[in-house]
Amino acid sequence: MDLGYFETSLNVQDIKRSVKFYEALGFAHIDGGVEIRTVSMARGDCRIALYQGYLDPPQTQLIFWQGDIEALGRELVGKGLTLEKGPHKDDKGAALMFRDPDGHPIFLINMPIRYVNDPGYEHEMPAYRRARLKPDMQLGWFNLSLDVEDIGRSVEFYEKLGFKRLRDTAPRTATLHNGDCRICLYQGYLDPAQTQLIFWQGDLDAIAATVTRQGLSFFREPKSDETGEAFMLRDPDGHPLFFINLRKYRPAEAAA
Repeated sequence: MDLGYFETSLNVQDIKRSVKFYEALGFAHIDGGVEIRTVSMARGDCRIALYQGYLDPPQTQLIFWQGDIEALGRELVGKGLTLEKGPHKDDKGAALMFRDPDGHPIFLINMPIRYVNDPGYEHEMPAYRRARLKPDMQLGWFNLSLDVEDIGRSVEFYEKLGFKRLRDTAPRTATLHNGDCRICLYQGYLDPAQTQLIFWQGDLDAIAATVTRQGLSFFREPKSDETGEAFMLRDPDGHPLFFINLRKYRPAEAAA
């Protein structure tokens, strides 16, 4: 199932403040603008979209762009999934939304022109091209990581969406991918138990130096032992960013 290209979409209270935070971590502004309260940013294989006052529900969403919304809607319903919104289509485009078993929102959108109501920002949406994004190895491999209550139920759900399961190394975890989207499902592991942006096997010394140099604060200070090293940040809206480098370990996507 070709869902389209993927953006981790974050609800923010002050988009200028949020853009400044991610720029300090080396993310580049690739679309949108603070004036219209939506900005897409990217570094390596992580692409995020910041929305101030737009996301409904106002929580982290998995948003996929430029898939065939009508066909996807029929296929999802045919697989027994319940759509919360749509499919809706008008002259501006088409969209639908549904949730995974733990309530994480998944939003599919196809628009010929993005920012059609924002003069100066409107532009034709490019035709979708399936591609795997190359990780920035200072930052590490990116996985959007979701807290789930029943790993088997969640894996079954995402497999219905065309996700393929990669090699896993621990019980009650699963790494899956579909096109340029990689997610990790964790049952009983994530602390805090909320959606996290996790970066694997990067240069943690370099990233920590950037954090300090840019005047950012650690939510959990860097720690190191015989198994590896890790630290955690929170962005201005409390979204956790976890950086981890384990010795003698290759993330599943590296082996795919």
